[in-house]
Amino acid sequence: MATRQAPGDRLNSLHMNNISAQGQERKFSSASSAIDAFARAAAVDSATDGVELPSTYSNALKHLLQDGIPPLATLPDEEVRNIAKEILLKLSTKEWSEAGKWAAEEAKLYKLAGSAADGSIAGSKLVLSSAVNDYLRTFIQAIEFKLGKEEQPELLTKKRCVGGDVVYGPVNVSSTLPGNTFEVWISPSNEKECKEEDTDVSSCGAGQVAVVLGAGNQSMLTIIDVLDNALRHRRPVIVKHHPLRPWLAAPYAAILEPLSKRGYFSQCEDVSIEVTKTLLSHPAVKHVHITGAFSTAKAVEGILQRANPTLSSSEIRSMVTSELGCATPQIVDDGDYTELELTHIARMIACGKKTNCGSNCLSPQVVVLPKQWKQKDLFREKLMDELKRQPTTPCYYPGSVDRKKILVEACEQFGSKCTAVDAPSVSKETTVSDDDQVVVVECGTPGEEGYNSKPLLVEAFGPLLAIVELVGSEQEDIDEYLANVVVPFLNNKENIFGSLSCSVFTPTSKGLLDRDALQRVLSTLNYGTIAINQMNLFGYTVSAKGGIWGGHSLETIGQSGNGNIGDIFGIIGNNAAKVVVYGPQLESKPLLDNANPPPPIVLDIVREFVCADSILKGMRSALSMIFSRAFYGAISYLPIVGRIVGKE
Repeated sequence: MATRQAPGDRLNSLHMNNISAQGQERKFSSASSAIDAFARAAAVDSATDGVELPSTYSNALKHLLQDGIPPLATLPDEEVRNIAKEILLKLSTKEWSEAGKWAAEEAKLYKLAGSAADGSIAGSKLVLSSAVNDYLRTFIQAIEFKLGKEEQPELLTKKRCVGGDVVYGPVNVSSTLPGNTFEVWISPSNEKECKEEDTDVSSCGAGQVAVVLGAGNQSMLTIIDVLDNALRHRRPVIVKHHPLRPWLAAPYAAILEPLSKRGYFSQCEDVSIEVTKTLLSHPAVKHVHITGAFSTAKAVEGILQRANPTLSSSEIRSMVTSELGCATPQIVDDGDYTELELTHIARMIACGKKTNCGSNCLSPQVVVLPKQWKQKDLFREKLMDELKRQPTTPCYYPGSVDRKKILVEACEQFGSKCTAVDAPSVSKETTVSDDDQVVVVECGTPGEEGYNSKPLLVEAFGPLLAIVELVGSEQEDIDEYLANVVVPFLNNKENIFGSLSCSVFTPTSKGLLDRDALQRVLSTLNYGTIAINQMNLFGYTVSAKGGIWGGHSLETIGQSGNGNIGDIFGIIGNNAAKVVVYGPQLESKPLLDNANPPPPIVLDIVREFVCADSILKGMRSALSMIFSRAFYGAISYLPIVGRIVGKE
């Protein structure tokens, strides 16, 4: 196998979510020029003739294409359900959690040390196991219901209409998160004009495979993509791991062994751009799923088009599903808030922004305020206080710091106020610099002198937060501010990039969340996830419980991707759809706060319960772990034994 390049040397890779300085500058002129610049990425040099696949790649393909294996699409539902049950059983073992010390390697990637590294290790294991557990249990429930062996899932029992939309739910996000619910909103396609490139969700037939290009920023994303392709769409999957995360091969091998042993899953590490292009050009590859940048998705389409010259551009687009980026808006409704409500809104936005140093597709990027709102200055103070209070983590993702610098420099030259917010490091052992701190950019008001749209037209994927003020007429009823001002602004992609997810915060003083005015807003706001009084990240969580995750299909450019993951109950089809997540009242303490993370042992105890196939087994595992740690912690204080234990 060829030697892998270091991540820092791969900034122009097909599979690194970044943008060059020159490309960044082109994006600043207008949304249309941004799309043109991205589209040119599809014209990647096609000179791959003579580039052979390394043995690891060819063997991975052979594993999926060997004779005698029935196509995954032809397996009866009972057998696919049994595969899901076997994977769930693998999750209950300890093998995957320690395989290749992957979580420790991830903490190193994040440049974390000391208590921050310990928290990252425990948190990563919990997040991955929870996502896989939720997906598998929901999938098994869906199959059992289809086979007539289980009652109708709760989500399907609650159905109503809002305007022209069909709404399923609400149901609880989780039994451990009281007060948080979600709904699935569907706009029938005969009433809505869906984009041309709506995904063809057909299965792969004999001699055909799907390629999943692994995500670079989170370890659980790629394995959920595998499960969604293999179980829901019945496609044999080969994973090409992201160059930042080669160590994921070990835990994936342990968890996905039931798929692998049947010849429906294989994986390989990143080698080079040329090898990836050769893999995608293989005649057996009939589907590609990617989590990354819009430019990368367009480049993948270009590779597939050259490999399949007889197919139309629409057919090529149907071969690619993608979960891309977004300049994620955080919308504050007009109205009267208590100080505690304002504090909690600021806390949720700051937590989302500072998690993973902003290198998440759902990271808050644009705070949208009413210009006429009498509490906007007080809210700004609360937001700056929270950005200072919540600790900073290092910017590890290649290109993240450079993107922020380019954006900030351009905004300062434009005349926008840019404020760097200093905050402490996430731990005393972890080093952070000024480059890692969040910069807040005041963009002004559209249509007024000095308005700066630059931070809204590109995904920062790093520590930058913009504030924009929208103005309504003086006679505007504050109950109609969202519908008449915010929705038209955000639905117009000349104003803001992407349609993946957003959050809307509205005060208790305006009434219940099921009020007609707010429900009309939810019906017309075209984002894949809309979180009400909650962090938008929970939209991804519920995709494993019957919801969906992906850009909104009525956003015809496809800036946030094509297709979706989830829809495990099969209620969406080719219709436009979104998920709405409802949080509790804003005076309730937010679920997440980077300044007060739970201790690692608490996260590990929760994971034991998540992975166990019964509460009793979970309790036994948790007690065993607590006793073991207490025992070794106690004897480590003994002078002699402590030296021995300390060497481990």
